[in-house]
Amino acid sequence: MALYTQPGVSVETWVEMTHTVPMHFEACALNDNATLHFGQSSEYVLTLGRDNLRQLLDLATQAIAELDSAVVREEADDDPARAAGPQRATLPG
Repeated sequence: MALYTQPGVSVETWVEMTHTVPMHFEACALNDNATLHFGQSSEYVLTLGRDNLRQLLDLATQAIAELDSAVVREEADDDPARAAGPQRATLPG
C-alpha cells in the first residue's frame, strides 16, 4: 500500500518484526474495531475493523499453514522450499 502517491511517484513502507516483539491490543466495542500495538512503546500501531481483523486472521492462518508445510517439505526434500522463494497469498476484499 502506498503511503504517498503522485503521478510517477509512490512511497511505500513495510514493517518487519522478530519473534520477540511485544504485542498487545485494545478493543473498542463502540467503533467495532481493535487497535493492535507492536513494540515496547507501540512503535507500530494498526487499527482494524472487525471484518478486516477476520481477514488478517485468515491470511495469517494461511501463512502459518504454508510455513508448516514448507518445514515438512524441507525435511523430506532436503530444502527445495527455500529455492522456490517466498510464498504469497491475498484474500479478496
